[in-house]
Amino acid sequence: MSLALPAPVLPSPSREPMLAAGPIDKIAAILRQRGLDPAKAAMTQDRPDNTEAYQQQVFREAWVNSLRLSGHADYARYTLDSLDEHQYPEHLRKFVGQLAATRRHNREQAKLPAEDRHELRPNIRHLIAAGGVGAGKTVAAAAAGAFAVECGLMARFVSHSMYLAWLRPDSAPAGLTVTQVRERYERCDLLIVDDLCNEMDEYATNHVRTHTSNLITARINSGRATLFTTNLNFGQVEAVLGERLASRVGNRATVLRMVGDDRRKPQRW
Repeated sequence: MSLALPAPVLPSPSREPMLAAGPIDKIAAILRQRGLDPAKAAMTQDRPDNTEAYQQQVFREAWVNSLRLSGHADYARYTLDSLDEHQYPEHLRKFVGQLAATRRHNREQAKLPAEDRHELRPNIRHLIAAGGVGAGKTVAAAAAGAFAVECGLMARFVSHSMYLAWLRPDSAPAGLTVTQVRERYERCDLLIVDDLCNEMDEYATNHVRTHTSNLITARINSGRATLFTTNLNFGQVEAVLGERLASRVGNRATVLRMVGDDRRKPQRW
């Protein structure tokens, strides 16, 4: 007499199809945050055979998107050729040109064994466009950013106060996390920080000083250049950021002093 029992019948694995909409939607959202449009992925004009041209298109979309997020979408139309001599177009051209040459050199060096590499860093670490209200600083900075994209650089634009606001909990735009905001502006080849310390008290909270310091330090350590615009003089910036941080902004910096009447020509009363 056998005491063996029949083996239990295991349920067959389900062959019901799984919906992929959730993961696909997440990937599409990430692509859109990076300035890409997944809806156009199949279009040949959106995916040119020339990889360099495609990269430049990605950089251009990222640049325009950064202007839009900062409320300056209309500044995308400015170029160095549209500036006048008081906005130093040739200085800006030279500054960006040196960044592009340095970047090209380092990309070639990256192909070599680590022990054979000789990487360069830009001579001018910070460019500061300083001047009164309406002097054309932001227009000049936007034109420099557009030229940087033409030269094959990843450039981004953000106002100082807006960047700091985005680092507060649940305040980042377009569904970005705080980490993504920080990385976006720390890692681009050229960062334009508009209105440095504008409309801030004479002393800064820990939030302002800590996150401004982290941004500047990360960019200095990685050899990336930053263009600041400001209405304030060094002493006023120092009063907000503190002596040490203001010194880091001014170190290896070139100052372009933009003077003149308010170009916006507001009605006065």
